[in-house]
Amino acid sequence: MDDILKELWSVELSILDVFHQVCCDNHLVYSLSYGTLLGAVRHKGFIPWDDDVDVMMPRKDYEKLIQIWDECAPKDYTIETEKSSDEYNNNFSKIRKAHTTFLQSDKDRERDIQKGIFIDVFPMDRRARGPLFGRLQYLEFALNLLFNRGYPSGSSGAVGFIEKVLLGVVPKRCYRKLSIWFGEISRVWNSDPLLKIVSASTISDTNKLYDKDLFENCTLIEFQGRHYYAIKDTDSFLRICYGDYMTLPPKEERTWKHHPVLVDFEHNYEEI
Repeated sequence: MDDILKELWSVELSILDVFHQVCCDNHLVYSLSYGTLLGAVRHKGFIPWDDDVDVMMPRKDYEKLIQIWDECAPKDYTIETEKSSDEYNNNFSKIRKAHTTFLQSDKDRERDIQKGIFIDVFPMDRRARGPLFGRLQYLEFALNLLFNRGYPSGSSGAVGFIEKVLLGVVPKRCYRKLSIWFGEISRVWNSDPLLKIVSASTISDTNKLYDKDLFENCTLIEFQGRHYYAIKDTDSFLRICYGDYMTLPPKEERTWKHHPVLVDFEHNYEEI
């Protein structure tokens, strides 16, 4: 498995290099994020048991990236978004490399999604002002995620019951449009630079608030002997995400994040 992981890292770095170059050429702001940022700080590269790459961008730069990607990136690198397919159940994007395969579950074999090795690109938004608008935005985040996934979150009690009722009442053909609509109205606060920054990629992430100037003065940081952009205050971000992030987890938790069922470094899934 170690050899497979190292080859996976190599492909992911090639995708990250393309992403970095497109961002630099078009003056787009980004930063390494989550486990990738933690790896850069703690290991100067991948966490030894990590199997993916995460980056984050301010929403306006993220939307610009989607608009220009096909014109600016090499043809073997494609961007997959929530508008790419009704069966793509993420509200962030993946940049994938052609002639590779990475299946996270057997269900992915039949799903209408791209299946290449990828990096994750997370858009970051502004948190609504005040408790009332904050609760309303939280509801919008939750409904965006619910209709994006198309299945309940697994919550118990009233929340789980309401999720099941909504998914049962709303026709499936409307899920994607509703997901995108709730996502759009949750972002009406993005024009206010004084508000804190939040990610809505999971419901738990919506409760983690970052400094309003998170993306100011990003600097290059070493990662696997290369250099990519990262936010200046890595410590505050990582403490909010992970707490005592410099302490290694127990050995039994040092495992692949995605546990893929199929990885191939030379063929698209359809070619296998």
